[in-house]
Amino acid sequence: MYDLIGVGIGPMNLGLSALAHPTPLRTLFFDESEQFSWHPGMMIKDSMMQTSFISDLVTLADPTSPFTYLNYLRSINRLHTFYFYEKLLISRQEYNAYLKWVSTQLEDLHFSTRVIDIQDTGDSYEVLVEEVTTGKRTTYETRNVVLGTGAKPSIPSSFDEGVIHNTQYVMEKEHLLKQAKVSIVGSGQSAAEIFLDLLTSDRPEAFELEWISRSTIFETLETGKLGEEIFSPSYVQYFNSLPLATRQEAVAKFARSQNGISPETLQAIYEHLYDLPRDEVQRIKIRANLEVDQITHENDFTISMRHTELNDQRTSNTAAVVAATGFVPSLPRFTHRLDIEFEGEQAWKVDANYRIGRTLKTDHHLYATTNLELSHGPAADNLGMSVSRNQLILNDVAGKALYPVEQHATFTTFN
Repeated sequence: MYDLIGVGIGPMNLGLSALAHPTPLRTLFFDESEQFSWHPGMMIKDSMMQTSFISDLVTLADPTSPFTYLNYLRSINRLHTFYFYEKLLISRQEYNAYLKWVSTQLEDLHFSTRVIDIQDTGDSYEVLVEEVTTGKRTTYETRNVVLGTGAKPSIPSSFDEGVIHNTQYVMEKEHLLKQAKVSIVGSGQSAAEIFLDLLTSDRPEAFELEWISRSTIFETLETGKLGEEIFSPSYVQYFNSLPLATRQEAVAKFARSQNGISPETLQAIYEHLYDLPRDEVQRIKIRANLEVDQITHENDFTISMRHTELNDQRTSNTAAVVAATGFVPSLPRFTHRLDIEFEGEQAWKVDANYRIGRTLKTDHHLYATTNLELSHGPAADNLGMSVSRNQLILNDVAGKALYPVEQHATFTTFN
C-alpha cells in the first residue's frame, strides 16, 4: 500500500517527489516519457526564467534539502561562478539541467511507464500501469493519487494541420530559416521569444518575418513588488475561497500577469529592430489588433484575419506559421469515471489543499498539481508556487505538518 501515486512527472510532480523523499511517506510517480524533459521545443538560446532560482523545487519549503538549485551548482562545481554571476534569474536551459539532475536521484520516479487506469476500490485506489517498451502491466494500490498530467498544445481547429505549435519551435527552427517568410501568431512570452530568436539568427537575405497579435499593445509581465504578491500562498488561499463567478471574472482580469512579456525580451527586440538597416526593417512586420480566424494551406499558407477595432478583413500569405496559441488541460480518459466534480469546461473543482472534488465522500483522495487556473488563480502555473502547493498536499496526505507553510508572508491583505 502506497501513500501517494503520481500520474505524470513534470516540474510540479518532480518537486512533490523531492519533498516527499525524506519523509516516511511511500510514493511512486509514473510518466510515459523515456526520461525527464521540460518543454524541449522552447529551449531557445539565452531564454531566461521568469521566476527566481530560489523558487526551485524545494528551497521555499526546505532550504536544507539536498535537491536545491544551489546544491546542484555545488555538485557541478559552479557555485562560486554563480556567486559572481549575481543574478536571481537563470537561463531556461540551466533550470532544465537542474530538473534533470534532480530526476536522476529519486528512486520513486518511473519513466517509460504509462498509467492505463485508476479504479476506486472503496478503500483505496488501484493504479494500472504499463511499461512502454515491454507492454508489461502491473497494478499498484495507493491511498491517494495526484494528477500532474500538465497541458497539451492548443491549436485552433480552423488552423491548417501544417501550422507549427511553439512547443516544436527548436526542432523546426532550421526548416523555418530556409523559408522565404515566417509568420508568428500570438501575444505572449513564447511568441516574443521566437520572434526575437528569428530576428537575431542568420537569415536568408530576403527573409521576411511577421508577428501577428490580437492585442493592441504587448503587455509587460508584472514585476512590481506589491503586484507580485498575487503569487503567494496568502493570495492563492483567498482566491480559492471566492465564489465561482468571481473567480471566473478574475481569471480574465489577470491575463496580463500570466501572459505578459518580460521587459528584457521587449527591450532586446526593440534594440535589434533599431539596429537593422532600413531595407531589412521593411521585411519585418509587427501587426497588432488582428484576430486570426483561419489559416489555410495550398502552395503557401493564407492567414485570414479580422481587425479587432476597425472590423475589416485582412489576409497574409506566408511560407510557414508558428502558433504560440497556448495550451489546454491534458485530462486522462480514466478521470471521466472517477466521479470528479467540474466547475467549468475541463476545470476540476479543487479545494484549498488541492484535493479534487468528488461526488463520493471518501477518506482517500485525488489531488491536482495541474489544471488549477480556475480554482487557484494566476499562480496556478507559476513554478514559484509549486513548492507551497506540494507542501499542502504532503501535509494533507500525512495528516500532519511535515512542512509548515509560511503564514502572513505578504504586506497586502486580500480579504
